[in-house]
Amino acid sequence: MKTHKHSGCIINSEMKKTIGKEKRALLVINCLAEHGDRRLLHLYRFIEKAGITVASHLLSSHYGLFSVLRDREAEVDSFVRCLHHLTGTPDIEVVDLFLQLHGRKKKLRFFDCWLDTVVLSSEIRRAAKPGKLRLLYNLCCYGDSHSTDMLAAGFQVAVGSRKINASAAVEYPLFCHYWSGEGLYSREGVAVREVVRRADRRSPRRIQDRLAGRYFRDVDSKKIIRGDSRITINTL
Repeated sequence: MKTHKHSGCIINSEMKKTIGKEKRALLVINCLAEHGDRRLLHLYRFIEKAGITVASHLLSSHYGLFSVLRDREAEVDSFVRCLHHLTGTPDIEVVDLFLQLHGRKKKLRFFDCWLDTVVLSSEIRRAAKPGKLRLLYNLCCYGDSHSTDMLAAGFQVAVGSRKINASAAVEYPLFCHYWSGEGLYSREGVAVREVVRRADRRSPRRIQDRLAGRYFRDVDSKKIIRGDSRITINTL
């Protein structure tokens, strides 16, 4: 396959731009314990810590910028300003987002408030530079219900659960591992659809969903992909 250099990037014959790690940014927004079920407070605190530690360990070296908004930092205005800053950084060409918040249908719980994803989509469109938002990996409950609005905000692909999400303990490290490009093919990017297929495994998901059913109704952690599932960590 022939490649051509253009403006510091590589474009292959299929017109897929290859993005070097120095031109990629990852934002992790993380707030669970503050507004979670008090019976599961210790679990939420563990998930919060792991959500940052796992991403940092497996993915920070694959991005030029790695940013975290945690607990009180995870307010709506702070989040929107951070996206504005990252997408406005001249050397950054793509921004990926990992959402680790509580969710309802069409709503997300930031530290300071619940927000309808239609409103959030509008805020993001006003703040973010067009063309730079890429992957949304949404670990919030009812993540798939948020995807349409987030694609409208500018993300090219969104991944989220059908209903209440309970499978992060097994799925999340695998997702980060495969998304890094090191999980399947040496030094090659792995498409979102393949990352999800490998990480969102049926048997572990069913076990975790069954356990979560002791505390919650409407549990279904199955991940749905919306948008361009061919994208890899290296490509647009």
